[in-house]
Amino acid sequence: MIAAAYWMQRGLAMGLLSADWSRLALAVLNRLLVLRPRDLYAGVSRAKVLADLGQKNAAIQSLQQLLVVHPKHAASWYQLAYWLESCERHAESEPAFRSALAIDPGMDAAWYGLAMLLVREERLDDAVTSLEHTTRLQPLSPHGWYQLAKVHAKLAQPDKALAVVRRLRSFEPQAANLLATEIGLSGLK
Repeated sequence: MIAAAYWMQRGLAMGLLSADWSRLALAVLNRLLVLRPRDLYAGVSRAKVLADLGQKNAAIQSLQQLLVVHPKHAASWYQLAYWLESCERHAESEPAFRSALAIDPGMDAAWYGLAMLLVREERLDDAVTSLEHTTRLQPLSPHGWYQLAKVHAKLAQPDKALAVVRRLRSFEPQAANLLATEIGLSGLK
């Protein structure tokens, strides 16, 4: 009986989420967690709904509780880090980013998020390392390359910044030209 009730409630929650009826979905997800307190789907979905409803601190708390039960869920660690960052809880977000990356070193979004945190904290050498991971994992995404060149420029490494601009120019010439102007390398080829 409990299994059937669970699957009915889960189907209802999925339908409500797809229809963007967040408050009703939250009520159903809460019931799912009563039926199965360790349910990963319900826990992750509940946290997302809370964040969507503007209750980021509640979403953070919900994910923290979920991660006690599912400590190897990289996506939840990343989401936790992202929400901590959005609430300006930077000291707490770095360990969450690093936990996500310890579980899934191929998570480019976590490398990028960590890099942006490190840039904000002026830990530029560490930011370069994270951005290099990002560009290896997403070689055709301009975001990582753009930030990498900016960090090299901040580190007074114009040759390295120019090499990144050249690399970016090979697939995103407009972004590369804007970047070169922004960091003072527009006259260099």
